Amino acid sequence: MAQVRAEYDFEAQPNSGEMTIAAGEILTVIRENIDGGWMEGRNVRGSVGLFPETYVTPYQASPSDNVPPAYSTSSSHHHQATSLPEVPRASAAYPTAAASQNDDFDDEWTDEDDEQEPSRPTVASSLASNSRRDLSRSHSEHGADRGSSKVNKNINRFSNFVKSGVEAYVIGESKTSSPISERHEVIMNNGIIQWKPIQQYYHCVVDKPKKESKLKGLKSFIAYSITSSLTNIQVSRRYKHFDWLHEQLSAKYIFIPIPPLPEKQVAGRYEEDLIDHRKHILQLWVNKICRHPVLSQSEVWLHFISCTDEKDWKSGKRRAEKDEYIGGSFLNCIQVPQQQLEPNSVDLQVERFQRSVKTSEEAMRVMQERMNMFQKVFAGPVKQNWQKMGSAFKTLQQSFEIDETVASRRLTDALAHTASEYHEIGQVFDAHTKNDMEPVLENLYSYKGTVQNVPDILHVHKQALQKYRDSEGRLSAVEAEKMRQRMDTMSYAVIAEIQHQTAEKVEDLKSTMGTYLKRQAAFYQDVASKLSSLSARYD
Repeated sequence: MAQVRAEYDFEAQPNSGEMTIAAGEILTVIRENIDGGWMEGRNVRGSVGLFPETYVTPYQASPSDNVPPAYSTSSSHHHQATSLPEVPRASAAYPTAAASQNDDFDDEWTDEDDEQEPSRPTVASSLASNSRRDLSRSHSEHGADRGSSKVNKNINRFSNFVKSGVEAYVIGESKTSSPISERHEVIMNNGIIQWKPIQQYYHCVVDKPKKESKLKGLKSFIAYSITSSLTNIQVSRRYKHFDWLHEQLSAKYIFIPIPPLPEKQVAGRYEEDLIDHRKHILQLWVNKICRHPVLSQSEVWLHFISCTDEKDWKSGKRRAEKDEYIGGSFLNCIQVPQQQLEPNSVDLQVERFQRSVKTSEEAMRVMQERMNMFQKVFAGPVKQNWQKMGSAFKTLQQSFEIDETVASRRLTDALAHTASEYHEIGQVFDAHTKNDMEPVLENLYSYKGTVQNVPDILHVHKQALQKYRDSEGRLSAVEAEKMRQRMDTMSYAVIAEIQHQTAEKVEDLKSTMGTYLKRQAAFYQDVASKLSSLSARYD
């Protein structure tokens, strides 16, 4: 394969499909001439990703080359002091090679098993190219717009504001060729802006984790069944299927924070414990999707929970990956009230939500730390001390066995039962950490993983508002009004999502803490009942 040498440093944006390269680094080319001015290549460490073709030059190794390619001290470093070549636009438009190859029902991502999870597919492999290529424009075109009624585009082509297509939507350059198949609505209910409520509520159950294998047993994975009350159809999905769906939802619904999936690796967990933990987190995940007015009606989600035919699955998968209405373009699918929004009011609501998320996240972090500590103490020292006390009662019982009186026999019998019950209570404390405390920790994990996306979402909205304010005075009255309507659509969607997330936080915390305290009460009542029964033996 052909090789190239990096002439400039290039820093990749996280989760974009890009690869950071350093000046002097030698790269193996996988694909060339990718639309927008990109190359795909592999470095000596085996990492694969996209980088600007203008940042590299052809490289031909010679016998005299003694410096390892990855750490070459080429004089090309002096280029850093000069102007960098133009970086191509929005790499998220161009899927990587891995995303377009194998399309088997079970193996469209990798043949590796789920216990050795590879990196998740990047947004680059899931965004539809047509909705991104419209963003491309050279610096000379930026210059041509100055002094005209057109809106200048953001010079930073790698910001989420640009790459997601939100900028193109705001300035009226979001182009799509296919009809809208999925529509959603924001309504005003007693002065409260919210998503139109779900017309038919349903739920899904994640169950029956089953270890399966392929390649004659060389590769194994865990498949989970999902049964929806909407259809009563049971489907089997691997962790990688959930991972793929997560990427699709994140790319399409840019103003909706998608809940987190289970961690890929959980330190200290045995296989059975890991499978059970994953099942619980996946259940929380599907619960949140089912309760969301938009996500619960998503075409790709409904396909995910209902499709059992391999051919239909492939067709739906391709359809989702070619969806044009993602990111900023998805806003074209939303109908909002005619009432014009007051920008200052929008700013206040967004700012209040941002403060709420920040303080709640910190409070949840503290709760998580305390619960973890509580869990370790109960499963460790507390359990051990109860069982050590049980051993002490056992020793005391043995000391009275020498006596042969009726009273001694009654006492030794009571002491024996006490020793056994104390050992059992130690086990109960251990089980309490898993049955009653673990669900709280899992819910805290889900909440924190969801809101960690909020700052990026609100930042994109803030950039859109600033773009509108900067452009308003340079546009004709007609164009300014069109831009205001587009901006209102975005703000309505953001405020509706704020309303949903706020309501979800309240309901989640009420349910989580209410259930935990009920279980706490039942736990201590059980311990008290055991101790009360033991005391009666000494009457």
